[in-house]
Parts: sequence; structure tokens; C-alpha cells
Amino acid sequence: MQGNMSVYCVCTPVVDTKYDSESDRSATDAIVRALADAAGVDPTDIPPLFDYVDPDALNTLFDSSDRGTGGDTLLSFQVDTWNVFVRSDGRIRVCDATQPTEPEPVFESTTA
Repeated sequence: MQGNMSVYCVCTPVVDTKYDSESDRSATDAIVRALADAAGVDPTDIPPLFDYVDPDALNTLFDSSDRGTGGDTLLSFQVDTWNVFVRSDGRIRVCDATQPTEPEPVFESTTA
């Protein structure tokens, strides 16, 4: 039996997206695009992701073999003023850390 863990954030969600490891888009590419959407800039204007997290490790962690876990793996990190949350089911949420909110779950649980 799996436990039900909730991770809470206290920042304003700005972008919710999903990546699909079966497509030609990697998790890191999806994160860069989500950050660019959040900031309202072109993806080439985002600081290099490797300044904040190891892109190869991130892609390895969130490859298709992890999809059967129902979203149990969750990684969070900060890029400038953006809090980034990535879950193994492909969900990505980018929150604005400069806009505080009441604590709420980053993602609703997918397990019963």
C-alpha cells in the first residue's frame, strides 16, 4: 500500500503543463518552455537550466519507466523567482515566488 503524501507551496501558480516522454520533448525542454511561458519570454531568454539543476539527472529521473508510479516522484527547485515542481506523471507547475499565497497542495493526489 502506498502512502499519500502532499507537498504544499505558498506561491502563486502561473503555468501548469505536462510533458510526455514518449514524444520528442524531454522533461528539461518542457520545463524551459514552462519557465518561458511564466516569464512571458522566448525559451532562449531563460537562464541555462544547468545553473539550477542537472538536466541529465532530471531527464533520467523522469523518463518513461517512472510513469507507472502514479506521480509518486516529485522534484522541486527554484530558477530565479520561479518555483518549479515536476511530478513523475508528467505534470509541471511553475509558481511565482514573489506572489505569496496561503499554503495549498502543489498537485492534487492521484492515489486513492
